[in-house]
Amino acid sequence: PCSDGDVCTIGDGCSEGTCAPGPPASCDDGNPCTADACDAVLGCTHVAQAGSCDDGNACTSGDHCSDGACVPAGAVDCDDGNPCITDTCEPAVGCIHTFNQAPCDDADLCTTGDHCHLGECISAQPLVCDDGNLCTDDACSPATGCTFTPNAAPCDDVNPCTTDDHCAGGWCAGGPADCDDGEPCTDDSCDPVTGCQHL
Repeated sequence: PCSDGDVCTIGDGCSEGTCAPGPPASCDDGNPCTADACDAVLGCTHVAQAGSCDDGNACTSGDHCSDGACVPAGAVDCDDGNPCITDTCEPAVGCIHTFNQAPCDDADLCTTGDHCHLGECISAQPLVCDDGNLCTDDACSPATGCTFTPNAAPCDDVNPCTTDDHCAGGWCAGGPADCDDGEPCTDDSCDPVTGCQHL
């Protein structure tokens, strides 16, 4: 063995009276953010260089070289916009999307108990829009919710002194009492509890 005076060769050996250089030394430091070279006097050199790289973390984005090291620009956005899926990230595999059972909004105002199921927002039951008023037509619009539209249906205002009871403006209204028995010898009147009286 001998030395040819060049530190960039290894395994130098004598051959036919001279020192023959061996194979070149490997200066690869395994860092993509350095330019690897060999100086015959100084040996291996590793100079920082710019460029893209991979920091080995699937949850980072914009990996790039800075001062000889691989650094990320930010985090990966794993949000898929679905409230029924829980979005997380594992450095080894990246984004993970898992079904959840969180409360949600199915954008239908005519349903109640909205909740997540297998990645979708579903409702538990329809909304009951009954206002208990016979003088309104009850309905539901998915965009606006319950509606109570006044009608003109016949009704009973629970007053025996009114006639032709019917709905108007969402309320039960009756006409004037008609207790005239055509007999001039009776005084006709009406009692709100018992009705017409002829005294």
